[in-house]
Amino acid sequence: MCDRMKKGERLFLIALLVVVCLGIWVLWGNAALEVNEFEVESERIPGSFDGFRIAQISDLHNAQFGDGNIKLLGLLVQSEPDIIVITGDMIDSRHTDVGIALDFARQAVKIAPVYYVPGNHESRVVEYETLKKGLIEAGVEVMENRKVRIDCEGEYI
Repeated sequence: MCDRMKKGERLFLIALLVVVCLGIWVLWGNAALEVNEFEVESERIPGSFDGFRIAQISDLHNAQFGDGNIKLLGLLVQSEPDIIVITGDMIDSRHTDVGIALDFARQAVKIAPVYYVPGNHESRVVEYETLKKGLIEAGVEVMENRKVRIDCEGEYI
């Protein structure tokens, strides 16, 4: 008899290969840094904000990109942002490490003013108050049910 695989064995191997590829893609996607640039134009934005750069970071989930987040901080420096906004999930509610988040924040405020909006993972953990206090002490604007005015050359958003 030939060494040919049965149809069921082939389908199993194909399915296994698809699962492995999807797993690799998901792991890479959750651990990769990606920079996207968008230009926003609106008559409602004052002219002095032309060229104003906002770096948005979201869903870190306690990830570290290099020792002390050096890769992420390096990308921020290269981006030359006027402000940095962190839009939720600095920590992960399943394995919370407030220290990683605070270490990142302490370095980020050296690059540009930082504004932080908590996410759903922060709402799930008792450590959120510790995180919030540490962020405020680091100089981060914690945005909970509030707004701030950002001034530029006598105009504001």
